Amino acid sequence: MIRQLARRVADELENRGYMVDIHNVRSVLEAEGNLLCKVCSNPVAVQDERCSKCGSKQAVDADEVHFRCEDCSMSISDSKTPKCPKCRGTKAARVQKAGPERFECKRCGRGISDPKNTAACPDCGWDEVVERTHGHPSQTVES
Repeated sequence: MIRQLARRVADELENRGYMVDIHNVRSVLEAEGNLLCKVCSNPVAVQDERCSKCGSKQAVDADEVHFRCEDCSMSISDSKTPKCPKCRGTKAARVQKAGPERFECKRCGRGISDPKNTAACPDCGWDEVVERTHGHPSQTVES
């Protein structure tokens, strides 16, 4: 199954003129392998039709999520995830995105300079803004 997927990726890259050698294909497959279930944060693979833990069909890139487990630093897709799939920890910390802004999106941590004129976060679309607490890189969100 994995060889078939790799072959399809290689063929597509070659047809589009992007592929130079097999190392390019390996890099593409590794980049696509960093996925989490959107519902329960369980790691999933590109070829999985469903999450083996909860059955969800939705996945997110682990590098794009906004929460981390406080105990083991694993990426957590949603602050409402009851337990970390890796260590069973129960606290998720919102990762604050660096920036000089006084306010930030409550959901993803993106800096917001003017909350009165920003109806929704440009990154995630959330409409709640909080004042940043200087000196604390993240805010704990207990589930």
